[in-house]
Amino acid sequence: MDVEDAYQRGHEQGLAEGRERSLDALCQALVGCRQELAASRQHETGLRREILAGLVPVLHAIVDQLAPAAQTDRLRQALLAELHRLAEHAPEQQIVLRSPVDMRPELADCLELASFPQARIEDARPGQPLLELISAQGSIVFDPAQVAAGLKSLIDDIKTED
Repeated sequence: MDVEDAYQRGHEQGLAEGRERSLDALCQALVGCRQELAASRQHETGLRREILAGLVPVLHAIVDQLAPAAQTDRLRQALLAELHRLAEHAPEQQIVLRSPVDMRPELADCLELASFPQARIEDARPGQPLLELISAQGSIVFDPAQVAAGLKSLIDDIKTED
């Protein structure tokens, strides 16, 4: 009977020690896994910063190259849309367009397409944005450079999203 009790106690003690070792091993494995995940996260963050640091100047250069090519078209479309709206809602209203001298042919063409003969074209003041439409209700500034600046700002926001 003593032998069987000793066997039973030994067996229970062995199971308890085995469980304890297994739990210790499991805890150590979990700690190691957590450390590996943290290191992996840091590495990933570093790679993201490095990639964005290289990508942002490239995206800025693309915007700088493409913006001037599309600038005249966008400006013309925006001005035509506004002139059509004014011609429809206030056809008798006098308007003034201020722009650089080199834009006069495009402005005259837009005024003709919009059937808005009572508009006056003036030279832009020094330091004035690209194009300004002035009416009795207010003024609208058309500056496609602001679009490029806005795109660059969005690109910069991507860089700081960490």
